[in-house]
Amino acid sequence: MTYCPLDLVESYLGRFVAYPSEHALVAHILWIAHTHLMDCWETTPRLAFMSAEKESGKTRALEMTAQFVPKPLLSISASPAVIVRLVSNLQPTILYDEIDAVFGSAKSREANTDLCSVLNGGYRRGAKVHRCIGGNGKKVETEELDAFAPVAFAGLRELPDTLASRSIFVRMKRRAPDEFVEPFRHRYHSTEAKPIKQALEEWCKEHEAKLVGAEPELPKVIQDRTADCWEPLIAIADVAGDDWLKRARDAAVYLTGRATDETLTSGVELLAHIREALGCEDKLWTTTLTERLCSRDESPWKDIRGKPLDDRGLAKRLKPYAIRSRDVRLGEKTKKGYHADDFYDAWSRYLPDRDKGDKRDIYDNKNNFVADVADVADRRTKKEAVVRPFITAVPIARLHEDSEFEERAAALEYDAGLTREEAEAQAAAHISDIPEFLRRRAG
Repeated sequence: MTYCPLDLVESYLGRFVAYPSEHALVAHILWIAHTHLMDCWETTPRLAFMSAEKESGKTRALEMTAQFVPKPLLSISASPAVIVRLVSNLQPTILYDEIDAVFGSAKSREANTDLCSVLNGGYRRGAKVHRCIGGNGKKVETEELDAFAPVAFAGLRELPDTLASRSIFVRMKRRAPDEFVEPFRHRYHSTEAKPIKQALEEWCKEHEAKLVGAEPELPKVIQDRTADCWEPLIAIADVAGDDWLKRARDAAVYLTGRATDETLTSGVELLAHIREALGCEDKLWTTTLTERLCSRDESPWKDIRGKPLDDRGLAKRLKPYAIRSRDVRLGEKTKKGYHADDFYDAWSRYLPDRDKGDKRDIYDNKNNFVADVADVADRRTKKEAVVRPFITAVPIARLHEDSEFEERAAALEYDAGLTREEAEAQAAAHISDIPEFLRRRAG
C-alpha cells in the first residue's frame, strides 16, 4: 500500500477519540486534510460534532482537530465582527465549541442571526462581509472582508436549518463501558502530532495542483449542496488512492443518510406525512387529512402550542408551496379538501425518490453511470470503472506530443489492463481544460 499521511492521522485520532462509526473517523480525517488545500475549493463544508448529552467527546474531537489544521482558532464565544476580521487577516481554521449556546434556543438564534449569516455565507469562496469603519468625528468609510474559511463546530442537539444544510454531521455518543481511548495530555501528546502534521502539509502541497478544480465522481445520492460538502473530501480520497476511494464514498453515503433529519424542515416533513396520508387515494377532505396527520405514531401535528393541527393551520403551512384547498366531491358530499396532483410538483422537488437503484452506484457530474463503489476502489481489475466517454472536438492525435498525456495513457494501459485506445481516451478525459492545453502546446 502506498504511504499516505492520512493513515498516520487516522492512527493518532483513533487513540484519543471514540467515534460513533468508522465513517465519522474517515470524514474527520479528510476534512482536516481539506483545510490545507483551501485554494483548491469553491466550497468548504462545516464539520459538526453534535451530541444529545454532555461528555460525549465533542470538545476532545475539536482539540484533536486543532493538532492538524492550519492556524487553529479554538473559540467558545466570538462575534461576527471578530470572526470576519480574523478570517480576512489571518485565514485561520475556526473551531467553535459550545455552539449550542449560540443557536440552542429560538431567542439565542434570533440574537445571533448575523453570526449565522457569516457562517452560512462563508462556506463558499467569494463570500464577503461589508462593514463601516470610522465614526466619532472621523469620516465613515466601508470595508470589504473575506468570509471564506473552514469551520468546525461542537455542541448539543441541533443547528439552524440553513447551517445544517452546509454541514457534515458527526453524532457523538458518550463512551460505553467497554470502549476505551487514551487520555489526552497536551504537554506531550501534542508533540507527537507535530511530525504527522508536517507530513500532511507536505503531502497536500505535493498534490495541490491535481486538486485545483477537481470534480470527483460522486455517489448518486450525493447531490446539490451535499455534493458541495463532500466534493473536496472525496477529491482528496481519490488522490490518496488505495482503500480511501471506497471508504470516502461509503462515509459520504452513510453520513448523508444519517443526517437527513438534521436538514428536514417542518414544511418538508409535512409534505412527506401528507404523501403517506394520501396513500393511493387521489383526493381527501381536509378534515380527513388532518385526522390522519394527527393520528400518526409520534405525530408532531398532535400538539402545536397545545392544539392539534386544524384546517387553517394546514392551509397556512401549505401556502408557501402554492398548494391550496379546493372542492372535493366524495360520494354525494362536497367539502374543502386537497387533490394529490396538487402536491406532485412539491413532492418531486422536496421529496425526491432516492430509493430507486443501488445507492452504492457512482455517477459522474453529468449523472451518467460510471461504476459501483467497489469497482472504483479496484481499478486494476475492473477496467469498466475507469473507461468513461471522451467527448471533445480535439483529435487524440493532437495530444500525443504532451508527455503528461503519454505517461497517463501508458499507466492506464499497464495498470488497468485497458486497450491502447481505451487508455488514450481515459488519459484525454483527465485533461480538464482542453483549450488551455492546446494554448500551452501552441506556445
